Amino acid sequence: MRRAPWLARLEGRFTLAAAAAGLLPLVLVGAVAWYGLSRSYLGLAGARIESEAARLQGSLDGRLEAIVGVLGEALDASAGGAWPLRFAAARLPEAVTLQVRDAGGVRALWSRFEVDPAPLAPLARAGVPETWGAVRRDDWGEPRLTLGLARPSGRFLEAVLRAPVLWDALVELRDPELHAYLTDGSGRILASSDRVEVLRGERAPREVRHGVTGRVFRYRDDRGAWRLAVARDVDRLGGRLVVEAPVRGLLAPLSVPLWTLLAALLLAMTASYVPGWRLARSVTRPLDELARGARELERGRLERPLAESGPPEARAAVRAFNRMAAELEQGRLELEDYARNLEDRVAERTEALRLALERALEADRAKTRFLASVSHELRTPLASIKGFASTLLAPDVAWKPEEAAEFLRIIESEADRMHYLVNDLLDLARGERGAFAVRPAPHDAVRLLRELEPRLRRLARGRRFRVRLPAGPLCVRLDAERIRSVLVNLVENAVKYGPADGEVAVELDELPEAVRFRVSDAGPGVPEGLEERVFEPFFRADDATRGSGLGLAIARTIVEAHGGAIGLTREGGRTVAWFTLPKGGCEDA
Repeated sequence: MRRAPWLARLEGRFTLAAAAAGLLPLVLVGAVAWYGLSRSYLGLAGARIESEAARLQGSLDGRLEAIVGVLGEALDASAGGAWPLRFAAARLPEAVTLQVRDAGGVRALWSRFEVDPAPLAPLARAGVPETWGAVRRDDWGEPRLTLGLARPSGRFLEAVLRAPVLWDALVELRDPELHAYLTDGSGRILASSDRVEVLRGERAPREVRHGVTGRVFRYRDDRGAWRLAVARDVDRLGGRLVVEAPVRGLLAPLSVPLWTLLAALLLAMTASYVPGWRLARSVTRPLDELARGARELERGRLERPLAESGPPEARAAVRAFNRMAAELEQGRLELEDYARNLEDRVAERTEALRLALERALEADRAKTRFLASVSHELRTPLASIKGFASTLLAPDVAWKPEEAAEFLRIIESEADRMHYLVNDLLDLARGERGAFAVRPAPHDAVRLLRELEPRLRRLARGRRFRVRLPAGPLCVRLDAERIRSVLVNLVENAVKYGPADGEVAVELDELPEAVRFRVSDAGPGVPEGLEERVFEPFFRADDATRGSGLGLAIARTIVEAHGGAIGLTREGGRTVAWFTLPKGGCEDA
């Protein structure tokens, strides 16, 4: 039996009205909640950006102050010729050209790239101790800074410096979501955490150049995206330090609350639709059973047979209809099952490809981090060797034997440092590919520590040193030389990071299935959450700490090659580095 068109329209209106009446207040509440949450989150992000900008400005000012100090020492000591300039250049890898002059003209001149350099144009001015000149760019688009220093005696020093002196300060960003760059007085970018901006000679947006310094502000970039930024004046360079982040990226953590809100709204819409639907159904008449079955079958969604009613002829027609619908439903189910299996196989292959791509990307990122760390660690000793070798070979300076010997000792020390670094890298590479070899043999761990104790006491450098050993022997199969190197590395770290008046303790404990070595000190330890990362290659908890960052990584390789474990804990106010080795017979030890 067919329904009247006006009755169907009435049913639809009732349903929509009921749904809208229940949904509108919830939509308004959700919009207000989202607005307040996003404003609060952007306020916290702005405070984080302000803190990072202040820290980067302090780091940049410190680097510039250190360069001024080194060049000032060279200016004060340059009466003896060009060797103080060479010595200063060895300490400043960014120096390109240095010259010293007085009222009579140029007195000393040094250049990193020119054999016979031309004198620089005078920059320093009498009565002004420090002058930063205009920024120039070389043929590759890299900025070069000019600096002039003056002394009351009438001596002047002019210097040309490369941009890494600025870039190295900006790559210390702790938050990967932030972006930092430094501009000169005209707004051109001198240094950036993304170095491509410098080489392209890009300019800062107008809002950044004219914004209020030291305050958080928002602006729209040339792509139409909103960004949150803080600009701070750098007086020495006459430019600005800018730290910024995209607003969209800062609000990304709020995506989960947003989807939760949408789900709540959808649930609310469903809950408001049901009363309207029941109201509409209460004022309308049900559809004819057979017409409903025909429409459902046409759409392929007949889930239950029609109820048989009416005269015998009608019941027979319904039975025939139900048999036909059952056969069609069986065919549909078979097709759906085949399609489902096909989708599962496609999903499995897609997931395998995604995992393979993630592994490839992670391997590429690891390779990039490895190359960056190795180049950084090798550059410092190479710069020292090159600088002191060039100084010794200077034809216009006659060195005293003790000075030459001191330079040669420095060259030898830096060469040894490179030698140890290369050996550490080889050991680390063998460990990562499973080719690191140890030669374990039965040993008494107590006797091993007693033999090593004098050397460990010398490493303590006068600090209080305590060794606690069990009374009886502890039998372990180990490579004695490798385990000695692990203990020496742990004691050196305890001495390096512990207080000068603290105590370094070495202890040996017996566990049910293993022997545990412990080295503890009263130092502050590593920040919470970084206990596992200190054993990664090139990782240093403190950026100011010297060293290659390979010692603990190689120690873990050695211990794991013995079948043991290594870790770092905090116990009773002391930092404890420990490792365990499985027990083994030592009848022949």
